[in-house]
Amino acid sequence: MVGGAPDLLVVGGGVWGSWTALQARRLGATVQLIEEREPGGPKTTSGDYSRIIRHSHGEDSLLMGWTQRTLVAWKELGEAAGEQIFVESGVAWFVSGDGIWEAHSEQRMREAGVPCERITPEEALHRWPTLGTDGLTSVLYEPTAGFLRAGNGVRAAARMFEREGGVITRGRATPASDGSALDASGIPIAAGATVWAAGPWLPELFPQLVGADAEASIIPVRRDAIYFDAPNMGVGEIPTWIDEGLAVWGIPNDQDHGVKVGPEFDAGNFDPSVWPDEAHPTSIARARECAVRFPALKSAPIKETRACQHERTKSGHYVLDQHPENPAIWLAGGGSGHGYKQGPMVGELMARAALNNNPMQLPDRRFKLHDRSEGPSSPMGEMGLA
Repeated sequence: MVGGAPDLLVVGGGVWGSWTALQARRLGATVQLIEEREPGGPKTTSGDYSRIIRHSHGEDSLLMGWTQRTLVAWKELGEAAGEQIFVESGVAWFVSGDGIWEAHSEQRMREAGVPCERITPEEALHRWPTLGTDGLTSVLYEPTAGFLRAGNGVRAAARMFEREGGVITRGRATPASDGSALDASGIPIAAGATVWAAGPWLPELFPQLVGADAEASIIPVRRDAIYFDAPNMGVGEIPTWIDEGLAVWGIPNDQDHGVKVGPEFDAGNFDPSVWPDEAHPTSIARARECAVRFPALKSAPIKETRACQHERTKSGHYVLDQHPENPAIWLAGGGSGHGYKQGPMVGELMARAALNNNPMQLPDRRFKLHDRSEGPSSPMGEMGLA
């Protein structure tokens, strides 16, 4: 790429942008990644300490299959980077409602040979003594799932991209009228193709395609995370958990950050250019209200809180599509709170599509900008997941 335009320009160094750049480089392309901030920095969608990785996706075999492949990729990245990115804590779905989505997930996992088990509240309490079983009817447990060290994972992907010959440029880009990239001075950035993976800034950059009034609208919504200093709730003592009935999820204490709790509560719309330093007080109160499942959280001290956000689409399915007026431009956004884990698969999909290198074939139009389909079921269950 020295002295010439890259085969691919990627705008945005979050998990999707970093993996798109890395996958394209591994396909033999020359690639430039533009990121205004540090990849995996704290005030970014991909920059928190941890994100859940789970196989369960209701009736959706496509995303379950993606998780099987992406889990392998995350493990390989950790080995290459010399650090542990995936933590196999197990993921427990605490069922207190009708459990239909969990039942569909269980069926699909068993058909695919993904390890899972259905356990009683009594057995769950035996395994995890800090658990509260009020209202609990059963637990769907994924022993080989867990969580990813999120910010570390993005930084590792970016380092690997540079190590393998990619170029990262610190800066800002905006789209021209045809979707191609302009630098901060308004000068065109030459590239064979461009992928915009700009996270919560994507609706501002492309309002007609993914703005509030678009069919594939992406709305940044505030969802906060609270870290509690609770005893006996570390990795190996409790699983990563999701309770749709209580509208809460959590991740065990890892590396002394505290027990992460994410109440499924929208704390308003989110302006990514004014990123708050702490969680909204109502989010903190809701996290304590959800302590039914792990009662020690009710009175545990708070170690840290973080303002977080989802770039949510109406259906919960991503936007991964070609610009309607420029075939060299592609958009990747709308992670909807569950897109982090799929970074390697989204990256491969976008890299192959943009480079026209054996593009991946999809079964429906769920990721399109126009005439979107709903897919077989919500990828988020009954709520948006971290």
